[in-house]
Amino acid sequence: MTTTPRQKHSRGLKKHTYLAKKVQKRNGMIVPFDVERISSAIYKATLASNEGKQKDADNLAKKVAVKLSRMVARDKGFIPHVEKVQDMVEEELILGDFAKVAKAYILYRQKRAELRSQRGEVPKEVRERAAESKKYFRNPLAEFVYYTTYSRWIPEDGRRETWVETVSRYVDFMKENVGNKLTQKEYAEIYEYMVNMKALGSMRLLWSAGSAARATNVAAYNCSFVAPTKWQDFGEIAYILMCGSGLGFSVERQNTEMLPVIKKQNGKKLTTFVIPDSKEGWSDAIITGLKTWASGRDMDFDYSRIRPQGARLRTMGGRASGPDPLRNLLVFAREKMFANQGRRLLPVDVHDIICKIGEVVVMGGVRRSALISFSDLDDAEMKKAKNGQFYIEHPERSMANNSVVYNERPSSEQFLEEWLNLVRGRSGERGIFNRGGLEQQVPARRWDVFKKDAGRSGLNPCGEINLKSKQFCNLSEVVARTEDSEKDLINKVRVATILGTYQSTLVHFPYLSKEWKKNCEEERLLGVSITGQWDSPALRNPQTMKKLREMAIHTNKKYARRFGINESTSITCVKPSGNGSQLFDSSSGCHPRFAKYYIRRVRIENHNPIFKMFKDIGVPYHPEVGQPHDTATTFVVEFPIKAPKDVITRHEMNAHDQLLYWKMLKENYTEHNPSITVQVADHEWTMVGNWVYENWDMVGGISFLPKSDHVYKLAPYEEITKEQYEQMIEHFPDIDFSKIVLYEYDDNTTGAKELACVAGSCEIDPISSPVESLR
Repeated sequence: MTTTPRQKHSRGLKKHTYLAKKVQKRNGMIVPFDVERISSAIYKATLASNEGKQKDADNLAKKVAVKLSRMVARDKGFIPHVEKVQDMVEEELILGDFAKVAKAYILYRQKRAELRSQRGEVPKEVRERAAESKKYFRNPLAEFVYYTTYSRWIPEDGRRETWVETVSRYVDFMKENVGNKLTQKEYAEIYEYMVNMKALGSMRLLWSAGSAARATNVAAYNCSFVAPTKWQDFGEIAYILMCGSGLGFSVERQNTEMLPVIKKQNGKKLTTFVIPDSKEGWSDAIITGLKTWASGRDMDFDYSRIRPQGARLRTMGGRASGPDPLRNLLVFAREKMFANQGRRLLPVDVHDIICKIGEVVVMGGVRRSALISFSDLDDAEMKKAKNGQFYIEHPERSMANNSVVYNERPSSEQFLEEWLNLVRGRSGERGIFNRGGLEQQVPARRWDVFKKDAGRSGLNPCGEINLKSKQFCNLSEVVARTEDSEKDLINKVRVATILGTYQSTLVHFPYLSKEWKKNCEEERLLGVSITGQWDSPALRNPQTMKKLREMAIHTNKKYARRFGINESTSITCVKPSGNGSQLFDSSSGCHPRFAKYYIRRVRIENHNPIFKMFKDIGVPYHPEVGQPHDTATTFVVEFPIKAPKDVITRHEMNAHDQLLYWKMLKENYTEHNPSITVQVADHEWTMVGNWVYENWDMVGGISFLPKSDHVYKLAPYEEITKEQYEQMIEHFPDIDFSKIVLYEYDDNTTGAKELACVAGSCEIDPISSPVESLR
């Protein structure tokens, strides 16, 4: 056979050694990197455009190979995706002034993409795995929530994992930590309950089990609380938020006055701090900056080691935000410190710095509040912190819901003044934290160990867990169904308690101060919650609730002995279960269903691969309100939802009904709090205020939302008729989520940014009306 010049040039290319050894195909397969294929594709474009020669194609291919090798040198685990390689080819063609070749190459790529889309090249194994998991989802919304929130990226397969794989990963991590303290039969039961969505562990651990939770158990916990008294606490707050936990914090003067006085600047400047590219590195930068400025000195920071925006995060998953958010935080904190030279930070300054830390963590599209703050009743600055258009001058304050602390029962005059502020303001700021009632609210066995720290205690952002400063709580969940019997519910609580007891053993906190581990080991708090309560008639009576609480306590005692740990001092709660209820297709926590038939709308970014798939298959969508269709960055997808037969909806309960049901839960089931958002009609505010004051010693975890039947454009929930539902469902496409692999070529998951225990998702959608809170 005659050897062509093209083949000779290709052999010449192979003489070079490149660090890039592998490339990932669109179907997820990892294959050897072949620079000849790059040159060949470029050469075809030169022939199509009558511009350039074989030599040019070879030289351009070499440049791409060299750049890829540099990336591999920086990150030994980096495997370029074929789409990334082709993007780099386009860039080199443009930089090399080969405009015609670039155009021909781009057209070639588009044609190939169209052909692939038409053929639907989903590998058989991926189709089978997705089909295996599909049967566990009760509607398309549930499957969508799973793939967008809880599914992790599998780099070696080039795809998102399936539900079966997610549950297997959780159970495998459980075996890694518990070992033979559970039998194979018990592990099998746990798997069966989780995969069938009967009872589940922490949704944070469901996402982080494996490398992320192995690196730090902080990633397994839903919520936390801290009363900062030293600069190190600010770095720990950043670290906890970056691990995905929600956080409550106190800016009461009893805490902020323990921070050091800030010395006046003396003109000295320390060596530049080179920030390591890790959670610990970012947290250290915050601590170092605050300590330096407090000592009267200054310093610069070097951000060169921080990965650029969009770079993959290998352990936590998702994408890097780049250095700008951290840079903005450090500039903000420095200004606050310099403005307070010669004195301590004011509580509102501490509040704003922590909110700015929260802002750094949620960069990249997560709009929800991850924080709740607690301040003194007479703190005028905190009282007005969110008055008017605060978000213009202080946008960071949107990160936290603000509450006031009551250490004793208020007089009727004091209560009425605060209550009227809530009713008139309709902004929810500040809510009320009833610390003075804790002795009556927590179990006696908890008060014995809790009382010494109660004076500086607080809550998680949704209000269902009372926490010491520097303490976590882990949650597990029962999903109550319409068809459940009392025996079914008791077994679900038993399994959920085993999961919670196991999760309380996870106390590997390598970055945090020793108090965190000490407090968690001392109390081993659980949060065994029940969602879907208004779907399940067998559940909603005091006798059943008492039996469930007794089962939780009994099960915890049994398995705490098995695991060699303290029994939990407090076990049962009801969390809002915002995302969880969408995944399970259940009513949320102790809230009734929105309606018999309704549209559930979800916001999604225009570049999300799942949205691109939805557009192609015909899922209903609209551009976000105020955004033109052609340039919209956010779209709203619509899912028609049908509630189970004969369930209770919000129309059948007034505010008093909701409060009475909350009280029944508090007296018969929860050792922590039932978290509830009570919808209050205009004529009900006086009655509700009277009820709250009369029941003051027991209230906690209650929020209030002005009731409104106003339907605004693209609202998260919209009630529809049975006929409208049937029409929508008739035209709703059958979604094959295995086809995500045709649209996603690298890790675009966002689970790392889905903060747990976030106040903005306490049953209320982030864009809904403000919430008034009684914590």
